[in-house]
This record gives sequence, structure tokens and C-alpha cells, in this order.
Amino acid sequence: MTAPVKPMPTPLEFERQLLRFINGTVLGGTANIDRDTRLFEDGYMNSLRILDLIAAVEKSLGKRVPDRAVRLANFRTVGTIVSVFHPDATTAVPDVPSTRDVVFERRGERSRFASPIDALVKRGDLRLTSAGQVALSGLALRVFHAIDRTVARWARELGAAERRYPSMIDRAVLERAGRVDHLTLVTPSERSDSKAATAPLGVTTVLAPAVCYHTYPELEGMTLGPDAEVLTAVGRCYRHEDGQYVPLERLWDFTMREIIILGARDQVEAQRQSLVRQVGELVTLLELDGSVEPATDPFFAAGDEGRRLMQQAGALKHELRLAVDATGRTIAAASFNHHHDYFGTRFAIKLMSGVPAHSGCVAFGLERWVLAVLAQHGVNEHDWPAPGRAWLADASPGARA
Repeated sequence: MTAPVKPMPTPLEFERQLLRFINGTVLGGTANIDRDTRLFEDGYMNSLRILDLIAAVEKSLGKRVPDRAVRLANFRTVGTIVSVFHPDATTAVPDVPSTRDVVFERRGERSRFASPIDALVKRGDLRLTSAGQVALSGLALRVFHAIDRTVARWARELGAAERRYPSMIDRAVLERAGRVDHLTLVTPSERSDSKAATAPLGVTTVLAPAVCYHTYPELEGMTLGPDAEVLTAVGRCYRHEDGQYVPLERLWDFTMREIIILGARDQVEAQRQSLVRQVGELVTLLELDGSVEPATDPFFAAGDEGRRLMQQAGALKHELRLAVDATGRTIAAASFNHHHDYFGTRFAIKLMSGVPAHSGCVAFGLERWVLAVLAQHGVNEHDWPAPGRAWLADASPGARA
């Protein structure tokens, strides 16, 4: 005899089930949220809890939650979840993806865009030194320095302490950070062949895939004060992603300037959003074509579904995407990341209250900025808009800091 099909709860019953589940099972009685409590923005969700929450929604309604529907707009509160996913409360989740939740957008005249690579190579401002590597000089290097100095100034205004980290990092640090994909080891013989190899098991030191991974072991075991801890560093980073490379756009050996923030959730989020606004102002000043929009991230290991969905639903990562050709194709030139308490927990970095610190980082791919600026404005700076020429002159080495 087959078991009777369990009837779908009414919208009110569904709401009560979710509240009991979150307050009792997920939060263990430590909080008493209601239908209007902000689940992500007020810090009640993490990468494990979101999996449990999605599973509870699916079990109650007897249907799968589509991956494309896991967005902050659909999971902000229990009331939102009921109205979006219960078929009797509102229309069902549409079968087509939602429009982008764009935070900032500026469009330029794309008809004049052109790849700067050949022109830069011809006049010696760009040398393709090896597979996945480039050398810069002339205008390309000036743009590189200008964006780095601009971001470094923003970091100083936040009270950031400057750091200089090595290119190599202990593999065990990345394992604790949950980032063990695409680890790269380059040996002398491999350098001569212009090839990079994935680091084999047993290798204890690898090339760092991002600057901020050096920060967490530096602060390990610390209890932070009442103010956020802010650091900044520029460094070489290495990612050998399926062996693919494109000059200036996808390199194995590239440069990142990062601003790293640790503190309470509100402190991290406030500074992250402040930097989003400053980047939007810079894009507007330079008359660039670009947008800031939500994204999911390789900060966490591939296959870690909970952290990926947490980032997707919590709007914890945004990217600045700059156009690089007349078709409107874009590349990610900066990312704005809120890691929640993930690294604080893994590296025992705490607040004065004893809870794990939140962390975030804002990262700028300097070579990608070079590509986007020169693709949009050309390799003759005299043809640039006046604000761009002034920015380049003011932020170049030798200018007043």
C-alpha cells in the first residue's frame, strides 16, 4: 500500500513551519525571529544554515527550489519566502532567470572600442614575456600605477595599514581557508618551458591565488578591538585555470591590490558598500562603460554548495564588470566580497563579544583595468576625455600622493 500524499500546507501553515524550524532547529532557541526579520542582512544565515533552510522549503512544499531562485530578493525574510514560493500566496517562481540586480551601471559609446593589444605590443608598452605573463611599460604601466595609487588612497582614507606579502604561501593555510583548487607550483624547469603545473600532494608551499589569504594567519587567534581592522596590500597572484590565458585579461601571473576588512558584520558591510560607491564614482569620472552587479565567486572551493548559495542569496559578492569591445563583452575588474564569519571561524579571529569576526575584501585586478581603460579610450592619451587625462597625470608615479 502506498503512503498517502501529504497535503501542501496553507500559506499561513507554511509560514509557521518555517518560523518553528528556523527558531528551534536552525538557531537552537538563541533567537526569536518573526516573519519580517531579515535573515541574511541581520546575520542569521550562514553556509550550513542556508542548505537546511532550502531543504525545509522543499520538504514543506514538495518541490525543488531552482538554483536560479536562490537570490536575496527571494529569501530576505520568512514572509518573502512564503510569498515567492507558495503557489497559493502568489505566482510561482518564473521559469526564466530574473533580471540582473545591478547596483551601478554606466554605458558608454561602444562603437569606438578597440583591442589595444597589438598597438601596445607594436610600440613596446606590452611584452608577452611567457605563456600567461606580460611585462608593462609606457602608457600601460602608467594606467597600472594610476589605478593602484587610487585604490591605495581609498585604503588610507579607511585607516588601512599597508602590508607587503610574499608570492608564496603555505599550502596548509589555503586548505584551512577551503581553497585548494587551482593551486599552482612553478619550478625552474617548468618556467623554462613557459608552463605552470598544478601543485601535487605533498607540496607544502604554493603560489598564492589571492593577496588576502596572507592576512588571516597574520591575525589568527586575535581578539579585535571596537573598530574594524583594515589592511591593504598589492601583490602577485597566480591561477592556472585549465591552462587558459589571454593577454591582460586572463593571466597565470597577475597583480591584485586588495583592501581587507575584519570586524563586526555591519562594519564590514559598511566599508564594502562605501568602496562600491567610490568605484562607481571613478567609473563615472573616467567615462567608462561598466556595471557593478551580484556574482558568485571562486573564493570558495568548487563544489561547496552551501557557501556558494550563501554568497548568491546573501548578495555577499559584487563585481565591477568593464566592457572591453564593441559587442559589450565585459570582464571582472574588481570584486567586493563579504565572507561572513567564514575566515573568522577558521582562523579563530574574534570580536570582543567572543563571536567570530566577519571579514571582507575588495580586490582590483590591475592588468584588467589596463585592458579596459585602453580598450575604451584608446592608446593615445591625448584623445582621452579631459577627466581621464587629469586622473592619469595626478595618479601616476611622481605625482603628489
